[in-house]
Amino acid sequence: MSSSGYSFDSLFADLSHPNPNIRFDACSLLAEYFPDEALPKLFVLMHDSDPGVYRTAVKALGMLGHRSLPGLIQLFTDSDNGTIRACCIKAIVQVSVHCPDKAFPIEVLTMLEQAMDDSNPVVAQSALMTLGHLSKMAPEEDRVIPLLIKACDSSNIAHVQGAAMSLAEVDSPLVNQCLKGLVDDVSKDSLIREVAQSSLERRQSLGLN
Repeated sequence: MSSSGYSFDSLFADLSHPNPNIRFDACSLLAEYFPDEALPKLFVLMHDSDPGVYRTAVKALGMLGHRSLPGLIQLFTDSDNGTIRACCIKAIVQVSVHCPDKAFPIEVLTMLEQAMDDSNPVVAQSALMTLGHLSKMAPEEDRVIPLLIKACDSSNIAHVQGAAMSLAEVDSPLVNQCLKGLVDDVSKDSLIREVAQSSLERRQSLGLN
């Protein structure tokens, strides 16, 4: 299909359309035909106060693939807005969905590791959920699983719960060692030990070692 039937301006305007199907089609067409023009403007939309607009920008940046990554890392670093920072992380997930066989640069994993300790709980949980998603993807599992295991040593129960739940579905002997260690550690909070036990039982039900 030729781009002659579309204009950049009309497609960009459709990103704010009330119909989600039209917004999705606009994202796809912008990524296909106008990636260079769309990229900087999508980062502007990440600052929009309308959740529908900034969530659409997240999807569109994901469709643009790895070319979005430098800007996402920079925006995450520069912004003090928790919503924007969380959106940068969610855009990483979208990039991985559209580029499942391509490994991320180390800067992305560094960003996610730092985000797990963010003072904003939404940012921290977004990072944990993203690492959980990436742990099931072949290009990333060897680098991400150790980060989730490290998170299991956190004093933050919510962090441990998120990491343990993600690890419950990951096929790696390192995971069993981590979870069993939590269960057996009487110095840990009882809730953490319960979460670890639940994750071990989940692994057994899935036949994972």
